[in-house]
Amino acid sequence: MNITIIIDKSTFQMLSYQELLYVSSYYKHNISPVLTMEVLGDLKKEAKEGKNPSSTRVTDFARKLFPVDTIVNTHYKDLIVTDLMGNHPSLDGRPNVNVEKTVKSESGMKGQVLSISKEEQSIYKWREGDFSVADHELSELWRSATTQEDLLTKLKDALVSTNGKVTIKNFAELSELVDKVLQSPEIQQELLKSAIDIYEVPADVAVKIFSRWHSEGQALLKDFCPYTYHCLKVDNLFLFGLTNDLVTTRPTNRVDCEYLYYLPFCNVFTSNDKFHKNLVPLLLRPDQKFVTGEEFKKDMILINNYFEEKGVEVRKKFKNEPPLIEESLTYQLWKEYFDYPKESNLKRNLSDKEMEMMRRKMDELEGAMKGEKIEMQEGEETEFIIKESYLSADDPCFCGSGKKVIECCIPPEEFTKLAKKS
Repeated sequence: MNITIIIDKSTFQMLSYQELLYVSSYYKHNISPVLTMEVLGDLKKEAKEGKNPSSTRVTDFARKLFPVDTIVNTHYKDLIVTDLMGNHPSLDGRPNVNVEKTVKSESGMKGQVLSISKEEQSIYKWREGDFSVADHELSELWRSATTQEDLLTKLKDALVSTNGKVTIKNFAELSELVDKVLQSPEIQQELLKSAIDIYEVPADVAVKIFSRWHSEGQALLKDFCPYTYHCLKVDNLFLFGLTNDLVTTRPTNRVDCEYLYYLPFCNVFTSNDKFHKNLVPLLLRPDQKFVTGEEFKKDMILINNYFEEKGVEVRKKFKNEPPLIEESLTYQLWKEYFDYPKESNLKRNLSDKEMEMMRRKMDELEGAMKGEKIEMQEGEETEFIIKESYLSADDPCFCGSGKKVIECCIPPEEFTKLAKKS
């Protein structure tokens, strides 16, 4: 059971490392690439101002950004290309991630091995203290994210020339106008051209996209490319909001727009940013939730205080499911999404035989990661998804005790041996 959550920088900065561990325990933490870039931007800004961040602080940032059980969503531009080509990403709250290969396990199960993103690779190097290589790699990523031409300039020219000046007074009118504009049959071709241009779709791919669009009867973009349509809606809400003084000219608002591209890939989005508080409700599915940073922080404090009072054994009991605190936001979300708690699960303890079966199955899946790439046949479903993660000696133990892994389930000597094997 997973509730996928996306956290923006404003909420991320409010949360402690321990609180982010609770996030990873009770939610599927889907990291948007823009969060990594914003964290890097803050560190580089300090360095530019002559306040070089210490190696300890950089390492702490890295540990906080990728604590445990987090994933990084595929970059929105890559998803737009696949969407325009007819391979539409899921828009139902599931993360969209890069798959390295499909493999078969020893027992015949077929599953996917997820690739590690550039952001993750570099952040892991930060955690190890290798700042020179990681900084160079992330600098390239940051430069590409911040030196691109303003995405909205070309789109504004196309829309203004077609629709002229429109006056709107509130966000409800803004949403209504944007839906009307984007669904106008007479400007679908211009919108498609603009999307290809502003999202930097390669020219050879653009030819194939237009060919597909014409062969499908020049359908409305909301049907032809649902994810691209979502991104266009984000940009148009920003554009028309800006021209009608509903959105301010604060420079970071453009960066904040990027978080909204990833909204379809979560169940819960949390931010303490006024820009997000105004625009996110206009983009949510009926089953999605928006939670302010203050609300989310308050809930994490509530959970932490509960465990501080109850002790290690209770913490371990609720490692993967939230404690039964009626006033807890996380508990209420689990109750709504999963009809939680199910008493039979809470009272059940796995037998030694079941634990051994689970260990053997995990060993089997770990072995499958190193297997040869196979092709999935049409109609076949993925039976497992596996991803390599980084574990340091100072990370919290996977048993949920709250202690460091080397102070709990893996003694220092054993950890060193395992590290050498990997």
